[in-house]
Amino acid sequence: MITKSVKFLSLAISAAILGGSIANADIISTIQGAASGSTVTVSGTYSLTSSITVPSNVTVKGPATFNFNSAGNGFVLSGTNCKLYSLTVEAVNHPGIYIYNGNTCRVDSCTATGNYDSGIQIQGSSAKSNTIYNCISKSNYDSATGGQNADGYSIKFSTGSGNSCQSCDAHSNSDDGFDFWQAGASITCTSCKSYGNGSGSAGNGNGFKMGSSGMNVAMTYTSCTAYTNKGTSGRGFDTNGNVAKHKLTSCHSYSNKTADRLGNSTLSSCTMQN
Repeated sequence: MITKSVKFLSLAISAAILGGSIANADIISTIQGAASGSTVTVSGTYSLTSSITVPSNVTVKGPATFNFNSAGNGFVLSGTNCKLYSLTVEAVNHPGIYIYNGNTCRVDSCTATGNYDSGIQIQGSSAKSNTIYNCISKSNYDSATGGQNADGYSIKFSTGSGNSCQSCDAHSNSDDGFDFWQAGASITCTSCKSYGNGSGSAGNGNGFKMGSSGMNVAMTYTSCTAYTNKGTSGRGFDTNGNVAKHKLTSCHSYSNKTADRLGNSTLSSCTMQN
């Protein structure tokens, strides 16, 4: 019985590698049933109505597009060393890619667009050492609240240590580009761009929201740029009440709706909007 089960899983993954011959309904069970250490290679477009939970030590590799048709979540990464490569995730009712208490997970070269909450979100006290690399999160919009919730990237709600965004792009989202509201530990942003956010009538539209009131958690930004952000506040960089000594190096902010709010930040080789 064990041999037959392994054989079936192997055939399912092979079908994915051959390029989209797996039916929409089967791709969920194929990914969720993948063995630790395996790679499920997908291609084409999948139209789904349920979320996909990626098991620990499993990689899902595109290029492929997943339209979730207002499912509650898109891809959920709650284990260890879950990886997504070259996927487009759209039309999710909550976060498109959701690392919930996952650790050492990696989201690489993915696009989250047209979702009804944040495009990519990390949340939970056990969410540690996760990396978002070379991703695009754009045009996410939560119409029910006038755009207050749909950020490009959200790392929030008591997250653990070691989370980072590298070479990521956030634009045209209804709320903020990068939102670290109530994050529980320091976050690093390197070579990220945030522009044109605040497209919703009630969205704040900050390029980089560095925390929230009552926080004393230092964030680090290196070679990050914010411009043409709008919304209700529309700052390029906003401490938003986080009193920590943030570190900004080679960062630039310009042509935003409102001047930056930098609080106790330490700046090196930066040009900021006053």
